[in-house]
Amino acid sequence: MNRFELVIAGGGLTAARAIRSYRDAGGEGDIALLSAERHLPYHRPALSKRYLRGEVAAPFVEDEAFYRDDGVELLLGTPATGVDAAARAVTSARGSMQYERLLLATGARPRPLSVPGADLDGIDALRTLDDSDRIREAATSAANVVIVGGGFIGMEVAASLRRLGLEVTVFHRGRGLFDQLRSPALSEQLLALYRDNGVDVLLEHEVARFGGTDAVEWVEATNGHCVAADLVVTGVGVVPNVDFVSGSDIAVDNGVVVDERFGTNVPNVFAAGDVANFFDPLYGRRRRIEHWSNADYQGAEVGAILAGADGGYDIASSFFSEVFGTTIRVFGDTSRAGELHEVGGLDEGFLATYGDRGRLVGAIAIGQGEELEARVKRLIEERAPADSLERGLVKRG
Repeated sequence: MNRFELVIAGGGLTAARAIRSYRDAGGEGDIALLSAERHLPYHRPALSKRYLRGEVAAPFVEDEAFYRDDGVELLLGTPATGVDAAARAVTSARGSMQYERLLLATGARPRPLSVPGADLDGIDALRTLDDSDRIREAATSAANVVIVGGGFIGMEVAASLRRLGLEVTVFHRGRGLFDQLRSPALSEQLLALYRDNGVDVLLEHEVARFGGTDAVEWVEATNGHCVAADLVVTGVGVVPNVDFVSGSDIAVDNGVVVDERFGTNVPNVFAAGDVANFFDPLYGRRRRIEHWSNADYQGAEVGAILAGADGGYDIASSFFSEVFGTTIRVFGDTSRAGELHEVGGLDEGFLATYGDRGRLVGAIAIGQGEELEARVKRLIEERAPADSLERGLVKRG
């Protein structure tokens, strides 16, 4: 049985960042990377935007030479299938390997839409590079596209496919686009943006079934409304990839449970990125974040920790989305705030601030300068009062 100083289960951004940070912090010994994907680790944001539109090449994090030079054994197309914590071993289709330390960075997979007809050809979810390739190829011969879901992935794909010239209809069971951000003013303005760009947005429309002979031909909502479709992309959330740790004694609860230093309840086993349900000391509770910036940051932090350095989660989280040339930046946590202040618009600049018991806990910024965005993040980290940002700060550029 092969033995490695560090075994990483998962082949995304978190894994790549962890390897670089581990080596930079003085981590030695062989590394094995077990990845379900056949590609080198890559950046996901472009998959629903510029890569999907054919504007950029595959966005790999590092080239193959990086892994070779850093002593990494790449086992692509080889997902981890089990963990034996007592034996410090990970299993896969290629057998077992022992580890001194194990990092779980397996990410998440699209949540399936369980309605009649969901297995028809022409219905896809977007998570991987291969998914994006398949959707882009299908789009070359499609005419009518239905996007299911009004969150980040669904709306980014809707904008990209519309820019490629397809007729796009969005089914969203919620009352507003990007409604997970809980900003009514932003949802209303984004709805107008999509409709101005020719996207038919159907709010409070939940899919009842897909129809067609062999491939999808139409989508029907629970209210009976039916729309023609020869391509469907679903974006109804993701679930963390944790099945392979079943029976290992590693604690799982909406992901792998870790502390602020990414350690699990099992010695020498860590988790980071989309799969990690981590303790966020800024809010005093657990969170699981499914965005690029979190995978990037946590990968770098856990890599240094694995090499023996100090570190841990101590920032205000942030992420971004881009649709029809409008970049939306989100800071902190908007999910539980009881106080909301919204000012401005997409054209002149927009700012929403979220407070909880008088404390600034989150913000959304559109068209703001880097100085203001940095200040917003700093104020959240400093636990500043909710009214720390004045109306006059909103500006374009």
